[in-house]
Amino acid sequence: MKTRIITALIGAPLLIAIMYLGSYYRMAFFLLLAFLALRELFVMMQAKGITPLFLPGYIILLLSLSLYRSMPNQEMLYFLGILLVIVISVIAYPKIDFASTSISIFFAGYCGFLLSYALKISVMEQGFMLIMLTFLLTWASDIGGYFAGSRWGKHKMSPLLSPKKTWEGAAGGIILSVITALLFYRYFFISSYPLLFILLGIFASIGAQFGDLFISGLKRYMGAKDSGNLIPGHGGVLDRFDSFILVVPIVYYFVIYAI
Repeated sequence: MKTRIITALIGAPLLIAIMYLGSYYRMAFFLLLAFLALRELFVMMQAKGITPLFLPGYIILLLSLSLYRSMPNQEMLYFLGILLVIVISVIAYPKIDFASTSISIFFAGYCGFLLSYALKISVMEQGFMLIMLTFLLTWASDIGGYFAGSRWGKHKMSPLLSPKKTWEGAAGGIILSVITALLFYRYFFISSYPLLFILLGIFASIGAQFGDLFISGLKRYMGAKDSGNLIPGHGGVLDRFDSFILVVPIVYYFVIYAI
């Protein structure tokens, strides 16, 4: 726990500084995050004896990330990426089976597509504030869930995926996320409706918790305790950003359609 706290005290200000430096720094960070997350998945696959599709996976990841902006011939590039997956799967069979293909490509799309929303937000006029809103909602859900679960948690929410998660913790995560959203509304979005931010806090926390449970299920399937060891006390990139990855599209659509 001591290592975890020290890492958070150093990492959080560093992360905020990178986000503040500008859109190019934010985009570079999220591009790196996507590639590191997929790399962790490939390492877990290898440890389980599943052969990753490295080249097609990274190509699909890059194509998915490129969805943050319209590009000429984008559909054709996607077709060529899928075609490459099919060709390699056929030629390399049975060394590369359908489990290898399915897991590699799904998670390449998962990391790339969802984090493309972080790139979309990064280039918005208020990109820094909106990315910080995403992080704050994610952190609030995690912190509220941890303390409420530790203090009052009795009823298991999903014991097969994450034995420590409780319904009391889930409620605590939602409450703190809603409070965070309302504070953000109070100081940065005076002209908007507070009810919208209450809904944002609720849906962001639900998204954060499902993102966490989803990656917990992945790690359980792969037989891994953590996705990696890049972040001292926190594990890997997927361990630390699993919730954020699913919250960022929610914030994006909230900005597009609600404010």
